[in-house]
Amino acid sequence: MAGSLIKNNIFGALILILAVLLILSGIYAEWLWFDSLDYLSVFKTVLFSKIALGVAVFLVFFIFLLLNFVILKRRANIVHQKIYFVIMFIVSLLAGFISSASWFVVLRFLNYVNFGFVDPIFKNDIGFYTFVLPFYRFALNMLLFLLIAIIAMTAVAYLLTIKTKKAPKADIKEGIPKGGMPFGFEQPFQQIKIEVSKKGRAHLAFLAGLLLITFAIFFYLKRYSILLSPGGAVFGAGYTDVIITLPLYTILAVLALITSFIAFAYIYNQNTKLIIGSVALILVVSFGGNIVAGIVQSLYVQPNEFNLEEPYIKQNIKHTLFAYGLTNVHTRDFPVTYDLTIDDINKNRATMDNVRLWDWRPLLTTNKQIQLFRTYYEFLDVDVDRYKLDGKLRQLMISPRELDQNQLASKAKTWVNEKLVYTHGYGAVVSPVNKVSNEGLPELFVKDIPPKTEYEELKITQPRIYFGEQSTDFIVVNTKANEFDYPLGSENVFTSYNGRDGVQLSNILKKAIFSVKLGSVNLFVSSAVTRDSKVLLKRDIVERAAALAPFLQYDNDPYVVINDGKLFWIIDAYTTSDKFPYSENIVGVNYIRNAVKVVVDAYNGNINFYVIDGKDPLIQNYAKIFPELFKDFEDMPNGLKEHIRYPEDLMRVQMRIYGTYHMKDPQVFYNREDVWRTPNEIYSSTETELRPYYIVLKLPDAEKEGFFLITPLIPRGKENMVAWFVAHSDPEEYGKLEVFRLSKQELTYGPMQIEARIDQDTEISQLLTLWDQQGSEVVRGNLLVIPIEHSFLYIEPVYLKASASGALPQLKRVIVAYEDKVAMQETLEEALEVIFKGKVEKVKEKEDGKLPETLSEKFEEASRLYEEAEEALIQGDFTTYAEKIEELGRILEQD
Repeated sequence: MAGSLIKNNIFGALILILAVLLILSGIYAEWLWFDSLDYLSVFKTVLFSKIALGVAVFLVFFIFLLLNFVILKRRANIVHQKIYFVIMFIVSLLAGFISSASWFVVLRFLNYVNFGFVDPIFKNDIGFYTFVLPFYRFALNMLLFLLIAIIAMTAVAYLLTIKTKKAPKADIKEGIPKGGMPFGFEQPFQQIKIEVSKKGRAHLAFLAGLLLITFAIFFYLKRYSILLSPGGAVFGAGYTDVIITLPLYTILAVLALITSFIAFAYIYNQNTKLIIGSVALILVVSFGGNIVAGIVQSLYVQPNEFNLEEPYIKQNIKHTLFAYGLTNVHTRDFPVTYDLTIDDINKNRATMDNVRLWDWRPLLTTNKQIQLFRTYYEFLDVDVDRYKLDGKLRQLMISPRELDQNQLASKAKTWVNEKLVYTHGYGAVVSPVNKVSNEGLPELFVKDIPPKTEYEELKITQPRIYFGEQSTDFIVVNTKANEFDYPLGSENVFTSYNGRDGVQLSNILKKAIFSVKLGSVNLFVSSAVTRDSKVLLKRDIVERAAALAPFLQYDNDPYVVINDGKLFWIIDAYTTSDKFPYSENIVGVNYIRNAVKVVVDAYNGNINFYVIDGKDPLIQNYAKIFPELFKDFEDMPNGLKEHIRYPEDLMRVQMRIYGTYHMKDPQVFYNREDVWRTPNEIYSSTETELRPYYIVLKLPDAEKEGFFLITPLIPRGKENMVAWFVAHSDPEEYGKLEVFRLSKQELTYGPMQIEARIDQDTEISQLLTLWDQQGSEVVRGNLLVIPIEHSFLYIEPVYLKASASGALPQLKRVIVAYEDKVAMQETLEEALEVIFKGKVEKVKEKEDGKLPETLSEKFEEASRLYEEAEEALIQGDFTTYAEKIEELGRILEQD
């Protein structure tokens, strides 16, 4: 028996030691990863905050439980003291563990920042509700947990040491059932009374008093919850909340406090009924108060809702606009004149030359067909951006070529291939938004493997993508295995990772730790993994950012940027809250700012958090907590600054709010007289929401073109356009929002009305119907509403693709609508010429055949041509090789 007990104890100790080692190894692995990114201070802040908070709460719990035990020991004969101590320790440990998860609540409280915006009911700065009140609630919850634990343990201890008394004979007779005792219970029956000692009852009453004080605090803090009430005419405190609910919580807090004093007085009056009656009164008042609130809302407020709720509606409008960054939207009138001429079109060449004719969906399909080259490559998305090429602003579409290990052949899906060999994507495909080849395919400014381009600004000298959207698992680099780089004809080129990222597996301990962390025995036993090998973790760029800053929310559409020959990812990050008083709550938040631009090096894995909205109180708070994590936007390289974009996701959220909250007059708002919404369009053959789109545009009265995100707006229940909303994306005025209102007395066509006119055009509909026969499919692309001067052009591309898999969507036609005219031609220029009865000026493209003039230019061009000729020869492309040699000859023959 003793031997079995010893074995069980040893086994239990081994399990405990193993669990501790696993926890410590996980912490050490995270320590090494954060250190590899030079963000060890962030990990230390989080780790030590959790430990400090957990230990502090553990000590507080254990000390109070111990004090209660000392008092309990004097009042009762505790038999199982060791068990009591074990329970005390477990409860304290559990409390410490639970509380450690609230480390960020405590740090936000300790680094309080003012919003400079005050709520109208309690006159508190919004920072109180964002940073202070959550901490109070956390402390209250822990106090409630502590008191419940103390009361439960105390009550059990007294129950285990109760005295029993025999009831008087008269009481015994009353306790005997009619007909006598049942068979087997003929022995004299005695009724037992359970009685806790007088000191024990006083002890429990005192603890109950402390618990009631806690409930009094709870009711007092509950008063602030009316600011987030969804029950009135608008989100936030309404008439009933202020007149009924707020006093109700105050009364309940006072009653709970008075009841606590009654409980404390129990030691003198021993009146249990008074305590029970007081608690019952609290419950009755609470239940009755809620009934009264419902009656007042239904019978008094709703019949006279606007007059009673008007001041609260004003506050809701004011707070909601501020919370969603819509307070300073610049409103302008946009009188539509419809007097465009061909001269106006030619005058706005920068806009017309950047009209996006390629929708990202057919372009993505086309890129996959003509630029993947191998099945294990993948284009996950196509992103819109702008670049200065040859001194001109060009809107381009970029798709990074990532590696998808899931596409490897089944027999090739070995651990070595997936973790050591196939490690990275390669390069990107770049095409202008408006260029089409004779075959109806996109022209490519950057193409092939290795990447080729005629534009210096688009040259990619480091095309390897180790970190991206498709990189979901760990890899090991610098091993004995040949690391695949890219395919070259029928052969493969291999490489070795020279980036700075990764944790070096320099000893057997690190190999063991990461093998356990990653659940990979092969990592530990593989002979290909050496002391120089490094493990690359968290290669998914959003996962990587979230590991460093989990308190931010990240955009769904990271995009890649070419800068200085390297590939970088830019992720928009948001600070959000759901605790902003009086602000309408959508998608789980009621405050949002695009405060941070996250930049990730696709090769090195370096990650930087640039604060673009330094006025945001939330990011100010976070920067105080993590001073080494955030950098000023001015520190971002200029080449990357030129590629920041206003986020599409943010505009969609803001439009859901602004569509209603642009009505600042309370009466108009209450009646919902002028609600706006984003329109629909026809994509392919299905009606779908028209999403905001990027455009190169010259705004009215502006001196030059800029890069904007815009969306048209239509009234609820109608299809005509009433406004268009624009967000500035260029660094100089980034985040500036403007809305251009159209006349309500004149009709301006909305997107679906234009779609209907296209359907009604007999020539267009007949041709589309003819194309859309069995074996082929017509795809109608995004309808773009483009403001030009004081008019609108509506442009929609039309694609044709075969129904068979692997078909290439071809851009076959472009539809242009203006005023009452609709034209469909093979090119945008031809359609414009039909509409405006004139000649569109042709853009002078880059002259690829122009010979270099200076000696340095000749040398640079000759070197480039020679390298490209050699590469073509290696790939067996003799036609390209001959062309390059001929061009090289022309350079060398120059005087």
